Parts: sequence; C-alpha cells; structure tokens
Amino acid sequence: MKPIIIEVGLNEAVGREQHPLVPSTPDEIAADILDCAAAGASIVHFHARDPDTGEQRFDATELYREAMSAVRSAGCDVHMYPTYPPFLSSGPDPAADRFHHVLELADDPAIGLRVAPLDMGSLNLAMSAEGKLLKSATTTPLEYTVYANPVPILDRMLREYDARDLVTALAVFEPGHLRTAMALLDSGLGKRAMLKFFLSGTWLHGPLPDRAGLEGYVRILDQLRGRREIEWICAPSGLSSPADVEALVQAAAELGGHVRVGAGDNPAAAGGRSNRELVEQVVRLASACGRRPATPRELVERFAPAA
Repeated sequence: MKPIIIEVGLNEAVGREQHPLVPSTPDEIAADILDCAAAGASIVHFHARDPDTGEQRFDATELYREAMSAVRSAGCDVHMYPTYPPFLSSGPDPAADRFHHVLELADDPAIGLRVAPLDMGSLNLAMSAEGKLLKSATTTPLEYTVYANPVPILDRMLREYDARDLVTALAVFEPGHLRTAMALLDSGLGKRAMLKFFLSGTWLHGPLPDRAGLEGYVRILDQLRGRREIEWICAPSGLSSPADVEALVQAAAELGGHVRVGAGDNPAAAGGRSNRELVEQVVRLASACGRRPATPRELVERFAPAA
C-alpha cells in the first residue's frame, strides 16, 4: 500500500495551560519539528508566537524564518508551513496583507518552503463546550466570528502558489468547501493540491468527528474527482478523547488517506504526550494497516506535475 503522509499540527492556539509541552519560541518550535521528523512526520504546520508573551504572530515572517532556518541548519528536509491571519484586512490589497509572509518564505531559497496553506471557504468560527454554544471563539466575541475566504482570493492565491510550484494544502471545514475546491481544481488551478478534511469536536463546523463524517467527505470526493487521484488528509481537532482521535486515524489509514495529529489540534486528547509520541502512535497504527510513513522527498514526488 502507498506510504502514509503524517502531518503535525504543532501548536495552533494552544497555551501551556492546555498542554505543558506545546512549543512557543522559535528554538522550541524547531526542536519539536526535528523530533516529529525523526519519528516519521513529513509535514509540520505551526503558528509563530511572540517569544516573550506566547501570543500568536500569524504573519511574522522573521519568527517563522528563525524556526525554519534552525531546522534546515540541522540538515532536516521535513516540509514546514505557516498559518495566516484569520481576518481580512481593510487595506487596498487584503490578499497581500494576509499571505505576504507565506510568499516571502516560499521565495527564500534557504527555507525551501514547498507546502502552502489555503482554507477553501468562509464559515462561522463558533465553538461549543459540553454541547452548549460558547459566547466567544477563543478571545473573539461571537458577533465577530465570521471567517471570510472569498473565492477571488482563493483563485488568486492558487495562482500565486502554482507559479511557485508549491503543494497547496486545501483545508476543508464544510462539505461546500470541498465542492468549491473541486470546482477550482477543475478550472486548472491547484496543480499540486491535496485536500485536508477537518473534523472537529469543539468548533461547530462540518460533519461530526467520527468515521461516518470522514466517509461522507470521501463519498463527495469520489463523486467529484472523476478519474483523478487526489490525496487527502484527515485532521481531527478539538477532541478530548484519545480513542476518538485514534478511531479517525485508523479510519483514514484504512480508507487510503493520510493523517494529521498534534498537541496543537487536540491538547486534551494528547493527554500530556509530546508531538513526537503522537507521531509514533500514528506510525504504529499505520503499520498495522500495512503502511509506512512517507518521506518528505516522496511527498514532493507524489505531487509532481504530470509530464
């Protein structure tokens, strides 16, 4: 069977009060990335943080560069990619304001950034706890939690990424996002794209975070993909039960997909385990399905443009 791509959601918005091992400074992030790569991860996603306060710095190019440069200096070829600000600016070019750091890192030959992020539609960033709607999403009041990703910006960024020969991680939070992604791919954009299905237990978006929810995404993809083979990653998030995360990892491996794990995505379910330990668990589960971890080089080769 084909190798399994293992991605890590390294830190996201998680603080030390939620998980004691979540990395924050560039040095901590670089060390954690190296540990994950050694365990079998081929992609690591992380959020830059202020080294002093731990606050998120979504588009801080130099903070990303510092962590990534340390990884490259260690001789590691794992793929790394940043996040970007969740809200559109009011400036004359909101796409440039939002994605400038991604393109700057992609244009830096010393970093070798080959994977880039793109969320494939708008949604309400609403959260729940014990089945009840929370009045805020992290620190944002509910009335300001619309996460906007207009199609013209998606189109533009796919063109920017294609021009740089990047593998685009198309994040899907709702079934409609998958249909939008496939329509854009059908138009000839996203020449090296893969899909990432988020299934959350805390954020109120998408299907329920279980095997049936994942299979629902796969069914839609199978209806729309035609004769094309399109790789997808299952990304459980906001889950408190280790068994629930494991069940989704198992389902993804059995269905021929790939997986994302990490203390940043599921701090409660991680149960104090490090990101490296979470990767090692995926390796064991995938091995039981006859699949080994994909290497960073194999990922690039898998998404090479057709001759």
